[in-house]
Amino acid sequence: MPRSRILALCLVLPGLAACQQGVGPTTPDNRPADPAEQALAARCAGDPGIAAQLEAAVNAARLAEGKTVLDPAPALAQIAQGHACDMAGQGRVDVEGSNGSSVVDRARAVGYPVCGVVQLVGRGGSPADAVADWLARDAQRAELLGQPSRQIGVGYAAGVGGSAYYSVVLGDDCR
Repeated sequence: MPRSRILALCLVLPGLAACQQGVGPTTPDNRPADPAEQALAARCAGDPGIAAQLEAAVNAARLAEGKTVLDPAPALAQIAQGHACDMAGQGRVDVEGSNGSSVVDRARAVGYPVCGVVQLVGRGGSPADAVADWLARDAQRAELLGQPSRQIGVGYAAGVGGSAYYSVVLGDDCR
């Protein structure tokens, strides 16, 4: 089948799994390219103590609702920390990266399965304040307490003026 016809099918039928595999920028060996925020994470260490508080607050909220505790996942922590650094560097809170990437793009870039991966972001206050804010919003509450999630990665970065930027990535390593 000619390459132009395959491209046309991918544009017309975006749900096809074969079309979705190659979406986004790739490296010469056809692996997903690292999103810009992953490069930022190397220059932005965050604070492991604050990140640990955020993870503990998420798990405490889940326990209080009768949900399972999430296991830490290094790949998800890499995604979350990189995105927290990206937000702090840009001075904005958004699940979209400064390069237009989504949490799915970032998961693919680090080799984490994308089924069920979700992200929560926030700015300001303490880690407990961020979790309380997510619990107060229906969509974020559903993601935070979702049973399909089994793993967690958290990130924290300080922005200009010391404002806290939080990122939590939840997933289920569905391999």
